[in-house]
Amino acid sequence: MENNNNNELIIKGKVKVCGVEVPNLYGGFGKDQKTILAKTVAELHSRELKKINELIKNHIEDKYFEEGTDFIDLKNGLLKVPLNELGFSKRDISISKNIYLLSQQGYTLLLKLLDTPLSRKEYKIVIRDYFTIKETKGSILYLTQAELDQLVVRKDGTIRRNRETSSISTFIQNGELPNNRISYAKITNITYDIIYNMYAKEIKEHLDLRQQDNLRDFLSTPDLSLIREIEDEIHWMCKKGYTWREIYRDLVKEYPNQVEPVRAEKSIKELKKAKRFAIDSNEFKKLR
Repeated sequence: MENNNNNELIIKGKVKVCGVEVPNLYGGFGKDQKTILAKTVAELHSRELKKINELIKNHIEDKYFEEGTDFIDLKNGLLKVPLNELGFSKRDISISKNIYLLSQQGYTLLLKLLDTPLSRKEYKIVIRDYFTIKETKGSILYLTQAELDQLVVRKDGTIRRNRETSSISTFIQNGELPNNRISYAKITNITYDIIYNMYAKEIKEHLDLRQQDNLRDFLSTPDLSLIREIEDEIHWMCKKGYTWREIYRDLVKEYPNQVEPVRAEKSIKELKKAKRFAIDSNEFKKLR
């Protein structure tokens, strides 16, 4: 693997994850890519480093992990890294056969091998508090194109959501739904139920969110797009004179397969703080 500025490993101090202070690492697999040491994984998941290293090594041999994409062995010297700054003593460095660095994809693959309820719970925390940590350059928060897409879909979804509110008002006027807040929650939860087979409370628990969080602020772009699509259909059928019972019946038929909700890398609140977004790694454009 060629050593250049794009895969140089950068240490940006430490961050606290699961109550443990760990090195905050970027690079190795590409510029600005968050990475994590196998040593850190062992600490966060209360596993022996020796066992984690053995697990990685055994699955390198069967090509489960791909070098340069999922892991890098810092002992091979291709990346010039001051290992002592990463918490390794001289003895650790001398006796260790391998010092593994994992990409986010590599970390995800590793956690599939540690498939226990506790590991999955810790995984959500690590993804939230380590890999998706908010980073700023000066006073400017930068967005990738994917994050900009999420912001645009969310804004467009708000406009369509207002149209859905007018649809709900029609159902209330027709006597199909009671005139209270429960009607609005019912429509929203039925939309979620059709997509995920879960209501909002269950989705928040699944994504490790607080119950007071606005769910749509944390959903990925594909999820937001699917919700928007269904809300469009509700509005269209309402204008055509469909009853709520008929709309629900047709939606259940049209969307028979449920999907799993996916949490976005950054919440909408974080994205709204951005002043610019990235076109690629070198070019930035101002948000208007």
